[in-house]
Amino acid sequence: MLQLLHIENIAVIDQADITFDSGFNALTGETGAGKSIVIDAMGAVLGQRTSRDLIRTGAAKAFVSALFSGVPEDLPVLAECGLAAEDGELLLQREISADGKNVCRAGGRPVTVAQLRRVGGALLNIHGQ
Repeated sequence: MLQLLHIENIAVIDQADITFDSGFNALTGETGAGKSIVIDAMGAVLGQRTSRDLIRTGAAKAFVSALFSGVPEDLPVLAECGLAAEDGELLLQREISADGKNVCRAGGRPVTVAQLRRVGGALLNIHGQ
């Protein structure tokens, strides 16, 4: 379960921490409230394709992290990527630089964007309209 999403320098968001409860979570709000920005940040930390345009104007880099709890120790994709959840928790992180470079980590270990996508895809599903 996604427990915490931390966002820095994504679009108009300087810094934000969003916590999630168990069960169904929905992002709602008026047009222009930033729902799409949160979804884009979630996508970035899950290894989806991103653009340098996502970085907040004037910032050199953007950063997103997602803390997952209740991660099964025997999740096949973790073993395939040489990763392990500690006490059922796994932290995914992605830093996007203005020069186009990405730094991705899972459980504190460096991973490729492809590995981040595989792990992220096993942990979270995003459904939109």
